[in-house]
Amino acid sequence: MKVSKTQAVLILYDQFLSKGEVRKKDILQSIDMSDISFKRYMSELRCYFANFGERYEVLYDRKHDIYRMTKSKAPR
Repeated sequence: MKVSKTQAVLILYDQFLSKGEVRKKDILQSIDMSDISFKRYMSELRCYFANFGERYEVLYDRKHDIYRMTKSKAPR
């Protein structure tokens, strides 16, 4: 499916909120997006979480090839 950058970032954010995790393979299969764009959009979410609203971290779990969103322990 062809989506704009804003839509792609919102889809990623929505999946984090609903499942707490994102599999790059699943996203790339459902959205017309390059690997580089995926990494860029994940970076956008990390920056957003670090600077606004609730403090979350997006961590990559290499063993399971998945990105997880967790509450940050760092003080604001």
